[in-house]
Amino acid sequence: MALNRQLWIAIASVMVIAFVSSLAISFQSARAYFEEQLHLKNIDNANTLALTLSQVEKDPVLIELMIAAQFDTGHYQRLELLDPSGEPIASRTRATDAVGDVPGWFAELAELRVDPGIAQVPDGWQQYGTLYVESLSGFALEALWDTTVELFLWFFGIAAVLGLLGSMVLKSLTRPLDDVVDQAESIGNQRFIATPEPRTLEFRRVVRSMNILSARVRDMLGEERSRLEEMRQRLQRDALTGVGNRGRFDDVLGALLADDDPNRQHGLFLVRLVDLAEINRQLGHQKTDALIKELATRLGTVAGEHRDSFSDDHLARLNGSDFALILTDLLDAKPLAERLTEAMQELAARHAEATSLQLALSAGRFGPGDERSSILIRLDDALARAEHRETTCLEWATQGEDVDRLHGSDEWRAILHDAIEQQRIHAAHFATRRIDGRLIHREAMLRLEDARQTLTAGQFLPWARRLGLLPQLDLAVAESELERLARTPDPDGEPIALNLSIDTLLDESTRGRLLGLLASHTARAAMVSIELAERAAIDHPAAFREFCAVAVPLGYRVGIEKAGLAVTEIDVLHELGLSYLKLDRSLTTDLAASESNRSYLRGITGMAHAIGLTVIADGVRSAEELTQLGELGVDGASGPGVPE
Repeated sequence: MALNRQLWIAIASVMVIAFVSSLAISFQSARAYFEEQLHLKNIDNANTLALTLSQVEKDPVLIELMIAAQFDTGHYQRLELLDPSGEPIASRTRATDAVGDVPGWFAELAELRVDPGIAQVPDGWQQYGTLYVESLSGFALEALWDTTVELFLWFFGIAAVLGLLGSMVLKSLTRPLDDVVDQAESIGNQRFIATPEPRTLEFRRVVRSMNILSARVRDMLGEERSRLEEMRQRLQRDALTGVGNRGRFDDVLGALLADDDPNRQHGLFLVRLVDLAEINRQLGHQKTDALIKELATRLGTVAGEHRDSFSDDHLARLNGSDFALILTDLLDAKPLAERLTEAMQELAARHAEATSLQLALSAGRFGPGDERSSILIRLDDALARAEHRETTCLEWATQGEDVDRLHGSDEWRAILHDAIEQQRIHAAHFATRRIDGRLIHREAMLRLEDARQTLTAGQFLPWARRLGLLPQLDLAVAESELERLARTPDPDGEPIALNLSIDTLLDESTRGRLLGLLASHTARAAMVSIELAERAAIDHPAAFREFCAVAVPLGYRVGIEKAGLAVTEIDVLHELGLSYLKLDRSLTTDLAASESNRSYLRGITGMAHAIGLTVIADGVRSAEELTQLGELGVDGASGPGVPE
């Protein structure tokens, strides 16, 4: 029961007890007073009337008239004159004692017991008779009833005022309790906040204890995150430059080659600092290290300048002098290759006075199903040709490295616009299940109905990204899926997961429309998961947090997909109200041969479970792999190895 309701009950109980006690005391006092006053009135009236009767002629008719006159002019219940033998000489009585609006139950409860006034009427030296006078008590009952009603109204009014004042004071006093409740719920939702300590001593102790608990859990998670970050740097990062190492490159390449969508195309660039030993001899160890760091920074900068041309970038240092840059879903490699070559030539010119720099570059494309060895052989051959030219330049790995696309830019723009307007964008659903086989949700993957065929996401998403149409595609699919759920009569239907692009998160207009759409479909919110890439939380934390702050309270489950080595960089991961992490395929590829990935995966699952997150592996290809992931603490999986 609410504390405020208990306060009202307590006040009401106290006031009822006080009212009953006061009523009993005042009632008894008032009744005794009225009885005494009525008895005195009866005696006085009896003596006065007896004196009057003793002075008149004792004519029975005259006596009768005087008794009748007195009865009619006063408030009497009974006037009766009896002779010495007890026979009535004159008598007047009323059948009832009128009590006005006094309830019968109160009249019975407050019945007044008043003795009659008795006086002797003499006739000379002899007794003529005895006079009995009883006054009406109804007026006294009415006065007693009015007093009781007035007392009740005063008590009721005082109780109401005390209750209102008490509620206001109680609300002020218990506000810290509301903060503690919010804090406890936040801890339950894996958000660890601190609450200001109130002035009330008892509440201050409670709030202080909760703050200590929240801080300890937050520190524990921070230590776990730091440990994972240290493990990541040691196992998957190059110690000098901070980019990925050879193991990370192999994981990413293997994951992309094992992708389920055969239409995806990616770009791969190799960069070699030629004759590193001679450069180290000329510049010295420290300056050579600075040069290598600058090279890695420039490669990352060039990738960032062409962010709209691909979905993700992965930079790795393969050995002392070689770097690899993988760009997923790369639409057109030529502009980026030209800018990369230009940047490397600028770097060589910048250090021309100190040493003669040659940077050899090679570029090529690959997709799912290609052989790892053949890809690297082609890139290495092209790199050797570039190195042989003895100048900073780039060689393509194949003659026709840019696979001809289905359409040109203008045609793609028309196709995508028509598909959005004519609602030819839909979703194919693929199961994500727990290790024990229970369904978590079905992931909605974009499909486009073209005139000739159904296009997969790998075919049109790169063009949609370049043309700035990704937000419209996301909105169209979200609207279609939410309306489909709304039409589904089964309240326990299959949950779905919607993938949102970073472009949608950053487009304020589309994000606002999407949040409005989510707000209008809250009846099925528990059946909808919304996924955003890890890079969205890393590169755009403010927009990501704002989205979570709206979507999570509406009841939607928000998760991070492609979660990998950067997940430990999300400082407020425990405060976002997330529901799950969907691990990047590169973390779960060839686990049997990678102890570093197994160790890191155990760390991620432990940290995620500590803050209540479900861990899902993406791209699982076999039942054996699924079993191994379960042993490492992963909760669920998606991919070809997961039954539909």
